[in-house]
Amino acid sequence: MRRRTFIIGAAATIAPPVNAAPMEGAIATSGDRFIAKGQEYHLADILAPSAYVLAGDAQSYFHKAKRDLNSLLANASLDISDAGPATRWGARVVTVTRTGDAQTLQHQLVEMGAARVAPQTDNLELIDQLLAAEGEARAARKGLWALPAYQIFDADNAGRAVGGFHLVEGKVRRIAKVKSRFYINFGTDYKTDFTASAGSRIYRKWAGQGFDLASLDTARLRIRGFVEAIHGPSIELAHRRQVELLARPP
Repeated sequence: MRRRTFIIGAAATIAPPVNAAPMEGAIATSGDRFIAKGQEYHLADILAPSAYVLAGDAQSYFHKAKRDLNSLLANASLDISDAGPATRWGARVVTVTRTGDAQTLQHQLVEMGAARVAPQTDNLELIDQLLAAEGEARAARKGLWALPAYQIFDADNAGRAVGGFHLVEGKVRRIAKVKSRFYINFGTDYKTDFTASAGSRIYRKWAGQGFDLASLDTARLRIRGFVEAIHGPSIELAHRRQVELLARPP
C-alpha cells in the first residue's frame, strides 16, 4: 500500500518569507484558511478542524474554529509572508500577523485551542513556539482540547486514531531499518502495533542535523501526523518536529 504523506510540501524547497504586504477584507473559510481579494491562503504549520470528511458532518469544533479566525481577521490589516510553496490548487501557504500584534495568527489560534500544530515549514523557531502554546492550551483544556475527538492516543490503543490527524504517545520498543525505510516500533508485533517511519533519505538528513532517530530507542515520544492503517496504525514522518521527546532513554 502506498504511504500517504500528510505534510504539504515536505519534499519541496521551502522559500524564505517574501511578499509581505498589508491586506484587509479577509474572510475565514475554516479555522486555518481564509480568502482575501480572490486569493486563498493557508496558515502554515497549523491544522484546524476540517469541513471535509469522508462521511458525515464537519469535524468537531470546525464552526467555532472558523469563528475564532474570523474574529481575528475582522477589521484587521494583515501582514502576510509566504512560508513555502503554494499548494497544487494555488493557495498560498503563509505566516500572518495582524499589523501591530506581536504574535502570528497561527500562535493566537493555537493558544486559544482553535488549531493544533502540524509542522510543515523550515521555520523551526515558530514551530517550537507553537508547540509550547499548544502544550499550554492542551493542559488548560482550551477549545478543541476539551473534546474527546482530539484526545492524545496511547500507542497501545492507536488503532482508533486511524483515518485522522492525531497525537500518539508511547514508549519505543524497537527501532529498525528495513531496506530504504527506518521504523520506530511502539510494540512487539509490527503487523498490529503503532509504528512511525521515515525514508532513509530523511533519516540521513536529520542525523546530519543532530537529530538521530536511532538514538530514541526506549524513549517515550509523542508523534503527530495522519494515522494510516499500514499493518498496524502508522504515521509517516516528513518533518522533524512531528517527533517530541517526552522522556529520554535510561
